[in-house]
Amino acid sequence: MKTLVMTFLTLLTFNTEASVLCHTPRMNKIFEVSDKKVTFFNEFDSHAKRTLASVSSRTKSVDMGVTKVVEFENQKHTIHIADMNSFSDVNDYIIIKSRTGHEVTYPLSCEKK
Repeated sequence: MKTLVMTFLTLLTFNTEASVLCHTPRMNKIFEVSDKKVTFFNEFDSHAKRTLASVSSRTKSVDMGVTKVVEFENQKHTIHIADMNSFSDVNDYIIIKSRTGHEVTYPLSCEKK
């Protein structure tokens, strides 16, 4: 029951608060995660001025975090944020999988926008 209540509170918090801005270590992937979509920004644009694309996502809530799956540039992007209240370069990551099966995992640095 406690887990169910915490999951509900996480969803409620995620849906009503500002979005989350994340990037990979070398800033080659920058994106904003909101409740229903993921917006990708131009490479190396740390101020996120130019959007490349905004795509709808499938969302799965896990404990205090969220996992989003989007298709972008013919690749499957799985974005996992373990705890929406406490971001971690160790526990937050993005997996990018090509149509041929090549898969790369990057750690994420995230902050509330």
